[in-house]
Amino acid sequence: MLIGHAILKCSCYAYHFAYTFETMTKYLSLLLLLLLLNSCYKQTKPKHTTLNTIAFGSCNKEYLDQSYWPVIANQNPDLWIWLGDNIYADTADMEVMADKYQQQKTNPYYQRFLQQVPVTGVWDDHDYGVNDGDRTFSQKDQAKDQFLSFLNIPNTHTVNKHPGIYRTEVFGLQPQQVKIFHLDTRYFQDPLIKTPKGSKKNYVAQPDGQILGSAQWQWLTHELNQSTANINIIASSIQVIAEDHRYEMWSNFPNQRKKLLDLIVSSGVNNPIILSGDRHLSEISKINWQDKELIDITASGLTHSFSGTEEYNRHRIDQLITTESFSVLEIDWVNKLVLIKQIDMQGTVINKHPLKIIE
Repeated sequence: MLIGHAILKCSCYAYHFAYTFETMTKYLSLLLLLLLLNSCYKQTKPKHTTLNTIAFGSCNKEYLDQSYWPVIANQNPDLWIWLGDNIYADTADMEVMADKYQQQKTNPYYQRFLQQVPVTGVWDDHDYGVNDGDRTFSQKDQAKDQFLSFLNIPNTHTVNKHPGIYRTEVFGLQPQQVKIFHLDTRYFQDPLIKTPKGSKKNYVAQPDGQILGSAQWQWLTHELNQSTANINIIASSIQVIAEDHRYEMWSNFPNQRKKLLDLIVSSGVNNPIILSGDRHLSEISKINWQDKELIDITASGLTHSFSGTEEYNRHRIDQLITTESFSVLEIDWVNKLVLIKQIDMQGTVINKHPLKIIE
């Protein structure tokens, strides 16, 4: 009788343990799902949210040290903007590209950053799939899918209704509204033409060449002309204003550069700010275009930087930065001021430049 009672009691304990274990497993699975959803949610900033601090950067080799993300997080950004070369895929093999994106996305430092800061951005050539990539890349549509997945952009987004990754985002309400124009400088770009060895520039200037393509130009013209945002940010992977160096830039397609600068001015958008990456250096370029001051803030690179110490840029203001760095826009809506900060990976502010918010 005692033995039977003991067996019955043990059976009850076993059942209770199995039931408890199963219940705990369900709760843990639910908790992990909620944490995952929360991480994805952070990448989509509520559109009514006012942006006070925007951080941005480019040129990130996913296989190199990623411990710099807490330095960026210490700036308390409301948004992070990738400016291209977000990974170094350099491949037409989409499985390889997917693995590289996954390596970046699952990096513990970057994961913690994603839990704190929403993320958006554009691509450049290395994450597009090929160095100096252009419209002839055979896997550009598949690469687009990989890019949108990396940023957790849903299939229902309007960017999926047209070729390329160009799109706009609007944050905040008037009179504290920011509109971001994400340009695609790869999908439609004509191939670069290399100059003979020993030339001053790497590429032949192509006055009739295209960067954006007709559909993207039509979209950009419409979006700029109808924008009522208080600050308008144009995100271009390659430099717009700088024109003296030998590498990739809008100046390799001089009529496209002129068309863009003309359009920014003629649209009359409030407080336009150009952001660029690509160069493995950081600097601020300024130009007076048709009596309007335009700024191009280059933020590059995150994991590696320019090997030299000097490079001529007739439009540069402040210091050339040739160490790993990122940049920040601090928006003071009350005092109508934007403070540009360019910061190294030790958290030291190297360049600081104020811009007035003109109403």
